[in-house]
Amino acid sequence: MLTLPQRQMGYSEKNLAPNEKILFRARYHWVFYRFSIIVLVLAVALFIAGIYAKNAQAGDEVGRPLGWIAAAFAAIALASFAMLRFRANLDEFVVTSRRVIRKVGIFAREIQQAPIEKVQNITVEQGIFGRMLGYGTVIVETASEKGMLVFPSVAQPDGFRNHIWGQPPPKPDVPEIPAAPATQARLEELESLKQRGLVSPEEYAAKRQQILSNL
Repeated sequence: MLTLPQRQMGYSEKNLAPNEKILFRARYHWVFYRFSIIVLVLAVALFIAGIYAKNAQAGDEVGRPLGWIAAAFAAIALASFAMLRFRANLDEFVVTSRRVIRKVGIFAREIQQAPIEKVQNITVEQGIFGRMLGYGTVIVETASEKGMLVFPSVAQPDGFRNHIWGQPPPKPDVPEIPAAPATQARLEELESLKQRGLVSPEEYAAKRQQILSNL
């Protein structure tokens, strides 16, 4: 049976704290590959022009050079796309239940992260085309040492922002304080009286409230 290769764990998955979960993972929008797309369009245009020139009076004198130029442009487009795709697979823009993480870089990595409670403001920059195509730059201002985290050309920037703002601040890990032994004994005695029918439900509730108020 053929099995698909599993996605390798990234920086975010490997560095999650106990009980921390990934809530949102932002991706680059396809405009991130705009250079490759533009060069590829030029390559196609030059190729079509070369074919037209061969069929016209110019013949191979113009058509052949245009064909070689189109091939060079196509090679540049494919090479740049492969490099950008490789970088897109390595970069990570993540919102977890505790923090915001930004990791970029191929050879030299730059890692920024800020706790959710340190986030002070979030700005979504979108031009006309950004609003039409659904991409933008998200700027997260924090009170941490990093100060500002910038996420460029991401898809669904509003969703990225909403996953940060939509989280309550994490609760501090406060250990539960057990009841004092004397209080626990009085509660057990009261519960026993209730089960034997020696106190009414109203008397039980009032007495229990009185015992707990003395903690």
